[in-house]
Amino acid sequence: MKQKNFILTLIFAVAFSFNAMAWGGFGHRAVAEIAERNLTPEAKANIEKYTKGTPLADYSVWMDLVRKNDPFSAHATRGWHASVVNTECKTSQELRNKVREGRDAVTGLLEFEKMFQEREKLSDSVVMFALKSTIHMVGDMHCPAHVRFEDFENQGKFPIKFFGKKTTLHKVWDTSVLTRDYKDWGYKGYAQKLDNLSKKKIKKLTEGWVEDWLEESGRDVRPIIHKVNENDALADEFMEWAYPLAESQVQKAGYRLAKVLNTFFK
Repeated sequence: MKQKNFILTLIFAVAFSFNAMAWGGFGHRAVAEIAERNLTPEAKANIEKYTKGTPLADYSVWMDLVRKNDPFSAHATRGWHASVVNTECKTSQELRNKVREGRDAVTGLLEFEKMFQEREKLSDSVVMFALKSTIHMVGDMHCPAHVRFEDFENQGKFPIKFFGKKTTLHKVWDTSVLTRDYKDWGYKGYAQKLDNLSKKKIKKLTEGWVEDWLEESGRDVRPIIHKVNENDALADEFMEWAYPLAESQVQKAGYRLAKVLNTFFK
């Protein structure tokens, strides 16, 4: 019954959503590009039945766009931009229900996994809704600003200065850390730079599933959540430790998104 209600929510959401193409979002597009470069031939062919060859990167920030422009789809994807772990960086459905009412990236992806076991029964619009959401959720659950802790939300919305410019820590993690040194790069070039692991290393990196990956993100992020305080001035010293973490998370997200899509579209 729960899965049926979840699918009905998607059907209503796509019925009212517009056919928007998402552009921008350097990190999200790079994640999607890495994933597309690592799809199996079977998954690539099955995905293109729905996308008609549109690059996955074009859908990568769709969930951000609908929050401003499509209230119905925004409600359907509410909460999917983050998930939660406890103080020991463990997650569970009980915890996610308690802290986020089950509206989180991990729960959403697990529901999609059930749906895609019977993909042939889904309408094309529902499949596209799930595909666009999946691309974004896997990216977000690896971003330091989107990893939530039961005892510390870590939203990073407080003001700071980044190389002299006023912004928020959340925006720095979402965009500025990555584009500071690669502002003149296209996302394809950046994805090519990161898509450099051997098959053996990729297999190791993609072991487990979405709950395991969130917990690993929690372990990576937990030590740094108190490193930056409100109104701090961030510059080179911050970048020395922040950039390697952000780049590693983008790389992991790209390979793991490929695994998710290869599983959903086999």
